[in-house]
Amino acid sequence: MTAEQDRPPAAGGTTTTATITESPEYTPGERRRILGAACLGWGMEYFDFMLPTLLAGAIMAHYGVSAGVFGVAIAGQLVGSAIGGVLFGWLGDRYGRRRTLIWSILIYSVATGLVFVAPNFAVFVVLRVLTGVGTGGEWAVGFAWLNEAWAPKRRGLGGGLVQASLWPAYALAVLVAQLVVDWRVAFLIGVLPALACVWIRFACRESRQWEELQRRKAEGLLTDATAAKASRSTWRQLVARDSLPIVLVGLVVAFGAQWVPYTATAWMPSMLKTDLGLDAGTASTVLYVAAAISFVGFILAGWLSDRFGRRPVFVAFAALQTVTFAVMLALALGGEGLGNFVWLYLASSLFLGYFGIFGVWFGELFPTRIRSLGSAAAYNVGRGLSGIGTIIGGVVATSAGYGIAVGIAVVGAAIVTVAALFLRDRAGRVITADE
Repeated sequence: MTAEQDRPPAAGGTTTTATITESPEYTPGERRRILGAACLGWGMEYFDFMLPTLLAGAIMAHYGVSAGVFGVAIAGQLVGSAIGGVLFGWLGDRYGRRRTLIWSILIYSVATGLVFVAPNFAVFVVLRVLTGVGTGGEWAVGFAWLNEAWAPKRRGLGGGLVQASLWPAYALAVLVAQLVVDWRVAFLIGVLPALACVWIRFACRESRQWEELQRRKAEGLLTDATAAKASRSTWRQLVARDSLPIVLVGLVVAFGAQWVPYTATAWMPSMLKTDLGLDAGTASTVLYVAAAISFVGFILAGWLSDRFGRRPVFVAFAALQTVTFAVMLALALGGEGLGNFVWLYLASSLFLGYFGIFGVWFGELFPTRIRSLGSAAAYNVGRGLSGIGTIIGGVVATSAGYGIAVGIAVVGAAIVTVAALFLRDRAGRVITADE
């Protein structure tokens, strides 16, 4: 890392320095291990997070609840993710990326495993809220860490790879849901990601930018501008005029984006088996293929965003998805052509690629001192609010069928397409400690 020479103390005794203009260097091994940590945390989070939707029928039958009531559990996860995202986002900026990532993984793993002994639906919901707390924290911290470690010109690709880790995790969740005789055993398996914490603790180094920021704060070496902002609490920095507009617009973008999987993905497994009459094996195959297509979409969108910018690529994918879900909703409302839902769902899975851009895009919009909290506040509060769509989807599934419940994902797709146009694009910028 290079910087200009420190200046002498200014009037009043405050030490200032010129702004650091280059990011610190990471070795290739350090970058790979940090990528691996983010992938483990995010991928296995999705394994735990998607089990309820894959096992919805068995869970509803066990507890004797309807699809509408079951939607409360899914919405509870999302509310928990909003709480956890903000809480752990703050902790990530205060105590470091590595330590906080470990805490969040432990919480969602243990909460998932405890479902095995949940005596009633109320306890099940509470445990899913706790799972959401852990998963919400993991997203912001993991991507803040990745943003700081990866080379600026390849950051989008790195973000796409992390998002793509959902595919093997989701495929594993589909396999487990298909093979287990007792649905509760699948949740017991969900405690295994806690083992990743040991490897993260001893194999991965902390963010160099975060460490440098703490050193410069302690020694009074921050620039005047950064020192003035850093002297305030991180919460005040979050609502300052240079941060709050980003949070609010990002929140709307995340709300629309998260509406899509928590309506379409939540109810598609049930639709395949109920409305389309597919057997468990065939339905699982469709979900496997959809996950594989999303895997490609995440990486493709991330790579393209490095070349053409975050916003243009993001909006293009979201717009194509809007068209796809509009067609699906029209078919569902008309009651004909439901057989086309499979290939349309596969197409929508490719256009979900914009999720591969989220983490790096949000991380580039905030300075190191509030990167974790800022990203978390925008993404996870929007994620929590999208639980409204899940509840609505549950009611629609009960009253009008799973096809329409899947089709209303068009609402979120349209929102994210429009809102993303108003979010600033800072693709490939250098991330330093003193910002």
